[in-house]
Amino acid sequence: MFRFSCLAAIGACLLACGTASAGGSDAASCAGGYAPSFRLGGAVESPRTFDAAALAALPSARQAVDYYSGSAGLVSQTYVGIPLAELLDDAVVRVDPTVKNDILRKVVVVTGSDCYEVVLSLGELRPDFGGSAQALVAYATGDGSALSASEGAMRLVVPGDKKGGRYVSNIVRISVRSVDH
Repeated sequence: MFRFSCLAAIGACLLACGTASAGGSDAASCAGGYAPSFRLGGAVESPRTFDAAALAALPSARQAVDYYSGSAGLVSQTYVGIPLAELLDDAVVRVDPTVKNDILRKVVVVTGSDCYEVVLSLGELRPDFGGSAQALVAYATGDGSALSASEGAMRLVVPGDKKGGRYVSNIVRISVRSVDH
């Protein structure tokens, strides 16, 4: 019951917000390919565009991850990047102070150049609510090398995921949205 309620709420939010998967985008903008930058926007006070150099100028974190990929089997990799929660904190997510824990009614939609999208709740990203393993916007591998061409300039990495389904390559957009009833 809880799982269905959460999925229904997220689905309703995505339909209301007009994501690419809900028909809000044309095929030309979903061509895929290398994305040199992404836009962080939506319900934030300070929207901003990032490229790998802008991310590399910020204090970074390192995450070792293991996940199963449909094509590669078990993947073990170390990534360097910025915790997504820190990027969102710097952008200042808009909340309604009259609504108790309004921050927990926010979702983050991460979109790749091929319009592949994943949704994360803001509560699971924030260290004061979620677990210790933080989602990372990676721009390099553990040895400092740039990401592979298929991963793009930046990639969402979600430590703790058993499958790599929420790993978004070639990020073009990160958008904060409210879940409305």
